[in-house]
Amino acid sequence: MTAPPIRAVGIGVPARDEETTIEACLAAIAVAAGAVSVPVVVAVVADGCTDATAARAAAALGPGGTVVATSHRGVGRARSLALDTALAGTGVPAEEVWLATTDADTTVSPTWLATQLRWAGRGHDAVAGLVSIDWSGSDPELPGRYVASLAPDGTGMGHGHVHGANLGLRASWWQAVGGCGPAGCGEDRELWDRLAGAGARTIGVDDLAVTTSGRLSSRVEGGFATYLAALA
Repeated sequence: MTAPPIRAVGIGVPARDEETTIEACLAAIAVAAGAVSVPVVVAVVADGCTDATAARAAAALGPGGTVVATSHRGVGRARSLALDTALAGTGVPAEEVWLATTDADTTVSPTWLATQLRWAGRGHDAVAGLVSIDWSGSDPELPGRYVASLAPDGTGMGHGHVHGANLGLRASWWQAVGGCGPAGCGEDRELWDRLAGAGARTIGVDDLAVTTSGRLSSRVEGGFATYLAALA
């Protein structure tokens, strides 16, 4: 059966003490939202923040977005809450909603949503993009080590990399597999594997662009910054 057209997009952003990056993240999302023809709802979960993340997110989003402040739940629960909140905010049946997620220290490209909706229109249920790094101030050898670390899973179409900073899926599939689970890290890969196991049409794509922080101190134990630190 052919999936129905997408009538709305929900975006979920988990954030933990990201007052210095959340505004740039949301500004980039706003540009990407302006490039698609369907309504876009954005939800930020300020997960146990001790800084001004929630206030800055609320100011950046304005009345069209939602910020939920929680005690520390971990990135898996925070991402799930953000996406569930965004989905509810669309007021559209799940089979007609595309969900996208990124991280609060990440900026998406202007075509980020348009590209995802193009893949959805081709019949794909979930797409995973690659992550570019802002290497400002990094060890000059680190970019090469990072590129080499990607090689085993490829970097072209059909690659095997999954990042919560660059992921999208049809909301009905999100509900079918029960969201991304409570994992403290790795919730993105867990979600992806359950989608594939349930029969969703998933694909790793090389035309979905985001840029994330090259910091080596992680907000999440075992998160992406921990991975970069190990390479360094």
